[in-house]
Amino acid sequence: MNLRTIENIYHRTRSYLERNGVKEAAVRSIEGIGDSVRDLSYSREAHRQEQVTTASSIPIEKFYKISLLVPTYNTDPKYLMELLESFQRQTYRDFEVIVADASDTDVVKDTVDAFISGDVTDTEIHYFKLDENKGIAENTNEALKHASGDFVAAVDHDDFLHYEALSEVLQALQADVDIVYTDEDKYYDGTDKFFSPNRKPDFNLDLLLSNNYICHLFVVKREIAEAVGFRSEFDGAQDYDFILRCIEKAGSDRVAHIDKILYHWRASDGSTADNPDSKSYAYESGKKVVEAYLERHGIKGEVVHTKHRGFYRINYDTEVVGKDEYKLLVDKKLVPMREDYEEVLASYFVRDEVGAVGGRVVGSLGNIICNGYTADAYGRRMSLYGKMNTNFSGYMHRASMQQDVEAVSQHACVVRSELMQYYDADVMKMFENIRRAGYLVVMDPEVVFTYMR
Repeated sequence: MNLRTIENIYHRTRSYLERNGVKEAAVRSIEGIGDSVRDLSYSREAHRQEQVTTASSIPIEKFYKISLLVPTYNTDPKYLMELLESFQRQTYRDFEVIVADASDTDVVKDTVDAFISGDVTDTEIHYFKLDENKGIAENTNEALKHASGDFVAAVDHDDFLHYEALSEVLQALQADVDIVYTDEDKYYDGTDKFFSPNRKPDFNLDLLLSNNYICHLFVVKREIAEAVGFRSEFDGAQDYDFILRCIEKAGSDRVAHIDKILYHWRASDGSTADNPDSKSYAYESGKKVVEAYLERHGIKGEVVHTKHRGFYRINYDTEVVGKDEYKLLVDKKLVPMREDYEEVLASYFVRDEVGAVGGRVVGSLGNIICNGYTADAYGRRMSLYGKMNTNFSGYMHRASMQQDVEAVSQHACVVRSELMQYYDADVMKMFENIRRAGYLVVMDPEVVFTYMR
């Protein structure tokens, strides 16, 4: 561990302590030990993955050209060259790279020229010098203007792709979808290690409204990207806003997820990957993104920061929903940990697409019994984050986030009145029927119930 790494850990810990207090900082430190152990194991795994072919083998009937948008500004030549080399290694070759350069030096141009003049370069690269630096959103829009591909993807100027990234994207596009996103991780060249793998769920609206878990790599049909565009008022979280609006335009049923890590986010000085506090304005921009979503959809609610940077909570208006609109299901043996639990759960019904909302159930020893349910490969019910200490936030803090789930506890939830027709003693069957009717089942981990001793 070098000095810079130690400094970053110090600054992040101090910032968390100042924002959340000693108790929360101590809990996070204990949970962070487990994160560090997983990172060590993952780094070895990731290096192996970079050496082997991971692409699936399904018939390719439809081919598409992909435009990779790379807005740049005084990019470190080493990092830009590594990005370009990762493009050159792609096993799928029908793509173009659009470099929109807002630099006040020739460093990017010289790097691109050096790459193009290389002995083995056959990557299609289009370089454009911008008249001025208008910020990340407008610079990306300039790159988008020059794209000719069927699909586009924005790539940060100092990150890099797994060599099978575009091959995997092409295979996902065979399902006739408009949007594809992949898993990602972080890379720190100071130690040559991959860490913090972000293994993402399939599309999850409420989780996305809690945090931009999709981020990279995000590939979208060019016509949608052009219609939506990047908005400079959200610089710092412009990709978050772009992703949400693209999905709104395409429809969630047109989104595919590749559950493989195909994008590497470089951790470097000043980057949010290495030091989340380095761009605090980005978190305010992210909050504005979610607020804009609520406004577009006429939803009354307040967006607040959580104790984790870049993660948000929506507190919906509790005075909008009438008691006749839902049925409250709470076991007599459960004690709610907040007085307004019913109003908070029912408040989600200000959104027409929500059919049921559940709270977290905790045992008398403080361990989670239910934070939502999922089904395993055999269809058996599995408790999400079961047995985990309720003070922990879980993988990527997702245990503490509002999110859509397959099912919630029948003993700690609210259900739309008209959907009680689906009530069934089999909890998975009940909520599956609600979801099949076109409704979301939402988990709110801040509404906690505990069993009486």
